[in-house]
Parts: sequence; structure tokens; C-alpha cells
Amino acid sequence: MHLYPFPARRNSGFSLVEIMVGVAIGLLGVLIIMQVSVVFEGQKRTTTTGSDAQTNGVTALYTVERDVRRAGYGLASGALGCTVKQYYDTAPIADLSLAPVTITNGVNGAPDIIRILASSKSGWSLPSRITVEHPPQATNIFLNTTLGMEVGDMLVAFEPPKTCTLMQATGIPNGNVQVQHQNTSKWNPPGGSNILPADGYSVGAQILNLGALINHTYFLDPLVPNGNLMLSELSTATNTSTTRAITADIVNLQAEYGFDTRAGIQVDPRVDTWSATMIDADASGTVNDAGDIARVIAVRMAVVARSPLMEKPNASGVCDITIDTAVAGRAVNRPTWAGGDIDVSKNTDGTPNANWKCYRYKTFENIIPLRNLLWRQT
Repeated sequence: MHLYPFPARRNSGFSLVEIMVGVAIGLLGVLIIMQVSVVFEGQKRTTTTGSDAQTNGVTALYTVERDVRRAGYGLASGALGCTVKQYYDTAPIADLSLAPVTITNGVNGAPDIIRILASSKSGWSLPSRITVEHPPQATNIFLNTTLGMEVGDMLVAFEPPKTCTLMQATGIPNGNVQVQHQNTSKWNPPGGSNILPADGYSVGAQILNLGALINHTYFLDPLVPNGNLMLSELSTATNTSTTRAITADIVNLQAEYGFDTRAGIQVDPRVDTWSATMIDADASGTVNDAGDIARVIAVRMAVVARSPLMEKPNASGVCDITIDTAVAGRAVNRPTWAGGDIDVSKNTDGTPNANWKCYRYKTFENIIPLRNLLWRQT
């Protein structure tokens, strides 16, 4: 029996050339896969961070909007704009303006600040009336009703044209309809003579029950360049404010008052003038008086969220994700809203941001009716 060995060429295996060709093809495939993976990962990060910015923007707008909607609750329309005298611990403190919404307009496009005032009482928001003249040294106020009042509630005494006075209820005795504001509370000065009008309050003056007093201020943290929407809450228990971050990557906050400037009393309030600052809406000759504040029936606001991802510059080394000057084939896409352009070229502390065009932005805006002013008695 004869054995025929395989031909020599079938036992030789792969040649060096064939191996090198195979390695080259494999490396080329790996290179292509890596390039595709890098592009895909970049697109994924852009999509993911864009989604995060959208979530942050919606959350920021909703949070402020919810607070603005209840602004002015429990504040009698006649008392709007009243200067409230305050005392705490051992001395008078800064006056408080009784305005549902106060907008502090940022300079040169800087973020605005929004403050909201309202009563925290959910069961009773109508004012009571004084039935016995209340001198400044008295610590008992006789009222037509104490319904809804509790020990610890913050009260505001109001009688035009006198200044208003903030005090805290320390007792509600049985029998006569009255409420005490003794100096066992740090909010009540001894005898009341430090902040009450010299002649006290007359019969018919109103007492507003603010409960724990909702005093919220929304602003952007100037110490965080990428922007944090902050909320400052006043605690009437300690007269201190607690500040906390609401959401990140908010780089601008803009707001405007919506006024009804039509002459006379209107049965169908409507906004005919928008302004970033208070105006003489009632044509009384005085800006920011009670008539002007009562004519603010809506707030228009916008928040700008920025994607946390800094996109790469183009082939020329220039960032052009967001542009403020039209170029060939591309229109301006910097943030805008109904109130005009929004400046995002600066950090929240006002310093220039040289890389602002490397980011993507999303603007969220809404018109918020002040229902407690729309429903007020004319």
C-alpha cells in the first residue's frame, strides 16, 4: 500500500504576507469601530445632557410658577403696597412692602430676582376688624372675629394712611373676641410703641392673618458659574432665611409684570402692558403705590437651561453651537423670549464666559395669572 503525502504547498500554512494583510484588515476594522463608537458616544452625550437640561428647565419653571400663582393670598387688596413696620428680638428691623410679587430687575441682562408674599392660612384668609380703639401701648386687640387665628400666627394691622404693623399672636383669651400680642414673642416690642403708629389703630382698622407668612425669594446662585436656581425661605419662628438649590444648570431668569393700565375699575382684568420694572399703572403720579401693585394681574417669566456638556469647537477651532451673529446657512439661535433677547454670554456672577457659544440652551417661558388679585374685590 502506497501513501501519498499531501503536496508541500498544502502544509506550508499562512505566509507572512497573508498574516500581515489579515492584521491590517483587522486593525482597519477596529479603527472604524472606534471612530463610529466615538461619534455615537458624542451624540449620546449630547442627547442625554440635552434631555437633562430640558428636565431642569421644566422643573425650575414649574417650581417658581406654582409659588407665583398663590402670591397675594390673604393680603387684602386695600393693604397692597403698605409699608409694614417690623420688630424682632430687641430692635426694629427693615420695613416690608406688602406686595404679592416683587421683581428685582437684573442690570444689563443679568438674572432677575423674584420675591413672593402670601398667607399660609388655608382655612381663613379674610381680614378681621378692630372693634375697640387700640393704643400703641396695649397688648390686646379686640376684634369682630378671631376665626382662623391661632397662637403663633403673624398678624398685620392696617389702617390707611398709617403704616402697617407686623405682630405675632401670643394668646386668644376665651370670652371677649380678642387676640394678644405680648412681648413674650420676639416679634412684639414692649408696649408696641416702637413700631405702632403714635395714635395706634382706630375702630374699623383691619387685621390680616398671615399665618407663618410665606416669604420666598428665587434667584440664581452667583457663586456657581453653571447656574443653580436657589430658593430662600424666611422662617417666622426664628426670623432667619434658609437657602437651598432647586435645580442646576439654570443660567438666566427673566420676569416682567403684567399691568392692566386702563382707567377706572375694570370687571374683566386683562394685561395691556408688560414691564420689567414697576410703572405708574394707575396714573396717580406715584410709582409703586397701592394702585400700581393692585394692577399687576400676571407675571411673565422665562428660565434658560444650559446643557452641562461643552461641545467641541468646529474645524476652525471656534465654538459655534450657539451663535449671536448669522453665518452662511445658519440663523442666529441665541436664547430669546417674548420679552426680547436673553444674554447668556456671562456667568451668573456677571463675569464674561468666553465659552458660552460651546453650549446648547433651552428657553422655557410662561404667563402666570395672579389669581388672588384677579379675584379680589373691586
